[in-house]
Amino acid sequence: MKVISKTRKAHSWNEDRFINGKNFNIVLDGATPLIKDKNFNSARWMVEYIKKRIKRYDGGIKERFTALCRDAYEDLPVKEKSAATIPSASACWAEFDGERLRIGVLGDCEATVIKKDGSIVRCFCGDLARLDTVALEKLKEICEQKGVTDIIGSRIFIDDILIKHRNLINKDGGYTALTLSSNPVINEKTFLFDICELSKIYLYSDGFSQAFEHLHIYENHNEMFSKIDDIEEEIAKIAETSYSDRLGTKYPRFKIIDDITVTEITL
Repeated sequence: MKVISKTRKAHSWNEDRFINGKNFNIVLDGATPLIKDKNFNSARWMVEYIKKRIKRYDGGIKERFTALCRDAYEDLPVKEKSAATIPSASACWAEFDGERLRIGVLGDCEATVIKKDGSIVRCFCGDLARLDTVALEKLKEICEQKGVTDIIGSRIFIDDILIKHRNLINKDGGYTALTLSSNPVINEKTFLFDICELSKIYLYSDGFSQAFEHLHIYENHNEMFSKIDDIEEEIAKIAETSYSDRLGTKYPRFKIIDDITVTEITL
């Protein structure tokens, strides 16, 4: 087995993390809370907390996440702990158990499995992407009405929608994510595979899936993963295309560029 992990930060900080263990691999994408502290990035703190400590815990990944989210809740250095001040994180992981592979997905992190017969399986939730599509369509509509071409800079127009969606974490009609709590709830989507049938596995944050979701470097997911050769080259394509459209006029989206993290596992 060969494992390659790459990450690219969008700013001076990075809210993504990758973790490679003895029989597991994880990608995390932290999300800041609704009430932000400009002097403390709690999303980055959360994913780093998990990365540094996960190998100290026993059990499967879900059991480790549950314990970590409980302990991180106690250790989170904020004065008031409420839904509006606590960070969250999307996650995807590959867990090897004998002859079986278990893929877990939360939020908008994804996994792609390539089989020896050439078939490509996308492992994702889709709930957060669905909510983001609703918000983005509304933003495009408002910008058109106002004659505004700076879509990315106009995100303030839909803050109320984004706040409403953020409040739907781990609720009906919302999306799943890791959240810090004294009683964590983890409702991942699970995919099972026979390892002998697989050739490659990709785990990635939504910064990587921008290549086929919004930037149209590829027409769709299947095209990207049928052509992918070098993950560093793919990250470079995403960065180049993102910065060529800083206003989001050509490729409507919420950010110029997001943190990008991907792990490639060759079996």
